[in-house]
Amino acid sequence: MNEYLEFGKKLAYEAGEMIVKGFDKQMQVELKPDESPVTETDRAINSMVIEAIQQKYPGHGVIGEEENLGDGTEEYQWICDPLDGTKPFVMKVPLSTFILGLIHNGTPLFSIVYHPFTNQLYHAVSGGGAFCNDEAIQVSRSELSSGYFLTGAGEGARMSKIKAAGAQLFGVPGRALKVCMIADGRATGMYDVSGDLHDIIVASLLVTEAGGLATTFEGEPLDFTKLKQSVVLSNGVVHEEVLKILADS
Repeated sequence: MNEYLEFGKKLAYEAGEMIVKGFDKQMQVELKPDESPVTETDRAINSMVIEAIQQKYPGHGVIGEEENLGDGTEEYQWICDPLDGTKPFVMKVPLSTFILGLIHNGTPLFSIVYHPFTNQLYHAVSGGGAFCNDEAIQVSRSELSSGYFLTGAGEGARMSKIKAAGAQLFGVPGRALKVCMIADGRATGMYDVSGDLHDIIVASLLVTEAGGLATTFEGEPLDFTKLKQSVVLSNGVVHEEVLKILADS
């Protein structure tokens, strides 16, 4: 495990350097079929990760946002979002992160989120806790009415009910930054109607290892073999209240 984790951290720091360098360059932006932006930095980091893993662990697979390695049946699967927060990256707002995790036969072993602009490396090990720059972190114990609940775009009626329950809403671009803010106690929770394996789902280990909860909208454990599913992350204190609000919406 330690060998895999240290290798993952090394990839994270290398990806972070690429993000910072790409941030300062004139970039070409394309739109993917879902109309989300992608840059050469997204693709270059994804390729770097695949090449490094293929060389170091040739029997492993990679599920990346921009590119995959293997046929998906490998015992070990590395899950990668090379640049979470491409929109702020394109708009020259320094909020983008790199996400990497390792799954063994569908069970998460560890997750890494690196924010290169603040040099904060978050990681969590299954059964071993959650950390920021190797210092242990934990979720808050705040109620919904006394903490910040994190929002994204287009969340409408559901989020209005969260606000009506007394929560202070705070909009944050990118999924990984939200996950880190819940894990280190700055926020109480978030939800995503259609969470992706390569970002919020693999990063959710940070929250659970910091003492919080991660489930689907129905309260079921997250499935690390699915590419998409609904996701609710919280400090645990607010979880049932949030699930009820979502069910009633």
